[in-house]
Amino acid sequence: MKRTFLLSLLFIFQLGFLHTIEAQRKLKYEDLLPGILQDEPGVGVANLENLIETDPENPSMYLQLGLIYNRRFQESDPITGYKKAMANISLAKAAFENCERFITEKEVKKNKEEYINFAIYDDKGKFTVSLDSISKAILMARQDMEAFEINMPGIYDDFTRSYTHYSKANQIFTKIISRHASIKDLYLLYDDKMSEEFEQIKSNYNESLKYFSAYKEKTNGYDIGYYQEIKIDPINIYKLDGLAVEINFLKQQQIPIWNYAKWVDDTKAYIDQNITALRTMMVENQKIISAKINQVEEDVLNGKIEPIEVDKEFLFTLRKYDLISVVEPLFLYNEKKHELLIQEQLNKVSTETMKISPERQISHYGYLLSSIRKSDTLLQHVETRNTDFSYQKYKGFIDNYYLGTAGLQKMISTEKTTNQKQFADYLADTRQLLQLKYTSDSIQSTVKYRRISIPNYISRPNLDALQPAERITMHKTTNLDGSAYLGGIYLDDKSSLITAYVCRVEPNHSVRWYKDFSLQMDSIKADSHTILAAMVGGQAGCTFVLNGTHMESGAKINTLFAYSEEGSQMMVRNLTIDEFPRIIEFEEQTNTFLIGFNGRDLAKDLTQSNQIVLANYNVIGDLLWKYEKEIVGDLVGVVALEDGYLITGNYSRIQDSSGKFVRVEDGYASYLIKMNNTGQWSNERFLNTTTPYRTTHFLKSGEHSIHVLGSTDLSQENFETKSDQLVHFVVNRNLDIVSSPLQ
Repeated sequence: MKRTFLLSLLFIFQLGFLHTIEAQRKLKYEDLLPGILQDEPGVGVANLENLIETDPENPSMYLQLGLIYNRRFQESDPITGYKKAMANISLAKAAFENCERFITEKEVKKNKEEYINFAIYDDKGKFTVSLDSISKAILMARQDMEAFEINMPGIYDDFTRSYTHYSKANQIFTKIISRHASIKDLYLLYDDKMSEEFEQIKSNYNESLKYFSAYKEKTNGYDIGYYQEIKIDPINIYKLDGLAVEINFLKQQQIPIWNYAKWVDDTKAYIDQNITALRTMMVENQKIISAKINQVEEDVLNGKIEPIEVDKEFLFTLRKYDLISVVEPLFLYNEKKHELLIQEQLNKVSTETMKISPERQISHYGYLLSSIRKSDTLLQHVETRNTDFSYQKYKGFIDNYYLGTAGLQKMISTEKTTNQKQFADYLADTRQLLQLKYTSDSIQSTVKYRRISIPNYISRPNLDALQPAERITMHKTTNLDGSAYLGGIYLDDKSSLITAYVCRVEPNHSVRWYKDFSLQMDSIKADSHTILAAMVGGQAGCTFVLNGTHMESGAKINTLFAYSEEGSQMMVRNLTIDEFPRIIEFEEQTNTFLIGFNGRDLAKDLTQSNQIVLANYNVIGDLLWKYEKEIVGDLVGVVALEDGYLITGNYSRIQDSSGKFVRVEDGYASYLIKMNNTGQWSNERFLNTTTPYRTTHFLKSGEHSIHVLGSTDLSQENFETKSDQLVHFVVNRNLDIVSSPLQ
């Protein structure tokens, strides 16, 4: 098709010579023609059309016009210049027809200068022009144009259809990809609308291949100068493969295209197999949970108190596709709700039919408080994730079981209100039980040992106001069988020394054994005021720490004792730490004693900087490890946890784990410091409120509920019975707040 136009080249070759010999002649058409033939096609066409207006029957003008149009056709790209080529063919054919109306042999011979581009020169430089050569040129041009008109429309149509269909497939694919941040989102958001888009992608892709094949077949019979082949690439990487900045089927011989049809088929197959299975598991788990929640009361009455668990395979699969779904916390909430309903039903049954100790009831309420707080947290996650985006992923499920996002929000609000009321009720009941626990000794009964009267209740002694021989019980530990160990001090009327005592009281209030203790430092007789500083009991005996202060030098000593239930001494060990012992706990897991030391004397001074020391001893009194902390404050309590120990007390200044000092102005607040089983710091929390307060009690009723109690009355050292002054925190072993005065 791209045949070189010979006559035009011949004219260019002779142009210089002709211009020289005709330079002196008057400018007529034949004088203008060489310039016209040298001009740009657009200029040449304009000049010829102007000349035709003055000489409309000049065949040369039509011939030259047709040749220029033919040249423009020949130079047009058959694909990108297809419409231009077709327009020039039409113009060329019309010009040639006009030429043939007026051209004759006589005309050609008479005006041969007007056909200079068809001239044939002899040896003497003279030229002739024949009508035959002109007719042949027109014929050849017509043949090329007719071949183009016959073949090219079909080729062009197939090519453009192939390109257009592929572009549409790419556009729809790109649109889908741009809407979904990940392939997992696409899987979960796949719906009927996207299914239609998938079909459009595949259909357009297949149509593109079909038309490209037809295009190739047609160009095999009509050469247009393009020899492209398609190279099909797979779509493997989401957001990387399948996209195209530019689609150009003419730029290179190997046309790279993405296999959209296979991607559509593979993606749909994956969704049909995996996402459908996920949605089926979702419905099955919901049916099980709903049924179990509705029959909690019946199950508890029948002894079926096993909490349900959401299928782990379902949760694993759900998280595989969506880590922030609204569905996961919803299922976990229902799981926790079922557990909570069981515990509430058990609590109802037990309080109606059984007598439960306050300690056990406090523990149970603590579990309920912790469970409600966890369920509230899960509800908050549900509420946060209750978005249209998450809803669209699970639309059918949420519509069916929760009546859409609005219904889900209504459920959240209702459940939160219920939880809030139950939490307040359980917290109030817990505080009543705590008050009962810490004020039950207000009934001042005594037990007798020979002629000695021993208080069966705890008092705080005033060391400066002790009466001779009057026992003051400072510690009492009660065993499961109702027996107890009492320990305290009295002023010995002979030595005038403060003396410690310990006794075991049987369930019938008889004293099984009684011991007096007076420490001595550097003489053969007692020379120190001795205080029973800390004591822990058990069925097999009791262990306690005595603190001695030399009556003259003021030197300090701490001694660890252990006695059996029969009153036999099993251990005595002087300790190297001379701070005042405040607490002793026995840890069954490690078979060790944990002793907390703080300050120098029984009376606390919360205004002075002092050391808190937590020391761990084995059953024969060997020091295993110790933890030290400087503080302006005191030590109130220590509890053992599954993964370490937790201490609390008051502070007005303390250094946190980063080295920064934390202060409380005009009063105190509680600190919580957690360490592992080897005494290494692991966590901390400072329980600040808008009003300073004093910590008075520390109780662990379970790993889920650890109670920190205090009073806004900074002089209070006993349990605060005034509700408006009571400060009550509940935390778990991770130091998460379960309940706070600020809530």
